[in-house]
Amino acid sequence: MKEMKTLMVVNILCVAAMMAFLAVVGPLIRALRMQEWHAGLSVALAGILWVVMARYWGKKSDRIGRKPILLIGVLGVGISYLFLAVFVDYALFNVPALAISLSTIVLVRGSIGVFYAAIPAVSSALIADKIDPQNRTGYMAKLGASNGIGMILGPALGGFLAVYGLQVPLYTFAILPMIAAFLVYKTIPKTPKHHVEEIPHPRWSDARLRLAMIAAFLTMYSVVTSQVCLGFFVLDTLALDASETAKVTGIILSLVGICFIVAQIFVSKQTRVTPYMWLRMGGIIAALGYGIISVTHTLIPLGIGFCVATFGMGFIFPAFQALAANNVSELEQGAAAGTVSSAQGMGMIVGPMASTLLYKIDPIVPFVFAAVAFALLVVFAFRKSHV
Repeated sequence: MKEMKTLMVVNILCVAAMMAFLAVVGPLIRALRMQEWHAGLSVALAGILWVVMARYWGKKSDRIGRKPILLIGVLGVGISYLFLAVFVDYALFNVPALAISLSTIVLVRGSIGVFYAAIPAVSSALIADKIDPQNRTGYMAKLGASNGIGMILGPALGGFLAVYGLQVPLYTFAILPMIAAFLVYKTIPKTPKHHVEEIPHPRWSDARLRLAMIAAFLTMYSVVTSQVCLGFFVLDTLALDASETAKVTGIILSLVGICFIVAQIFVSKQTRVTPYMWLRMGGIIAALGYGIISVTHTLIPLGIGFCVATFGMGFIFPAFQALAANNVSELEQGAAAGTVSSAQGMGMIVGPMASTLLYKIDPIVPFVFAAVAFALLVVFAFRKSHV
């Protein structure tokens, strides 16, 4: 598939742009005299709009083709980031009224969420168009590895560039999607339009997508749980001070990112393993990892637990994408990919709230819950594969 390299670069650049904001949002909120919950609102809104729009973009790409929707998504992310960079550049020297800062940041982050929603949905659908079912999981894994690279690259590069000014990473990550859009325009061929308004698209409750959606929601929920709860868990369980906690958290999250990439590269090299098999293996490994986290009180086992859990989830991500593609018709690929992507976005929204509420009960409860949930996913995958 000659378009694969372009899709990988596009996803690296656009995921990096999405994640880079997290490196500067704290200092930016303080510099503009805003409150912490304003940052949470902007991030949550982007997630909500991802959920709402992913399915829309997927269905739209079924009708007018993958390339125009992918171009709209990538350009939309770049233009939105450019608008945000210009506003921040001005606001850092002329701090506007709180209402103006809040509405601008929330609206622009929402706009980024709207346009970004098109990218994973259309990328998955394009792979499903070009690759036969036996090889889809491997190609989805390559796409997942690209996302993992972007998740690591974005915050790291954003934090490095922020020393030159909070607006610098925003300008940088406005340029990168423009480069990605150029690559899409030059290298992705046009796909045929389909007049499929009369063909029913898969519903949220479609039984064909149920397992893929559950897996998508659970894995993204668990990723966010790890990110949100790790710092608190290190503070409360290992009894480290704030600076040591930040250092340990950063190291573990870096290792987690590497494990995520390595797992998906491994999946991409295997051609005889079915999506159901990857779901079962990934679920068992992820449950084991979260089980280790739940019983540990020292640093090294904690790091091992997170790495094991992430390695398992690295098996699951490409599996549910391939499973969704394999279970629907050619004309439903975009809608199916968008529906599953929406389930991922829902995991991002529910994860922070649910995991912190569970954490209040006991620090191990979020991780015990994740372990049990992955064990149930394994059972469900076994049952579905034998139906």
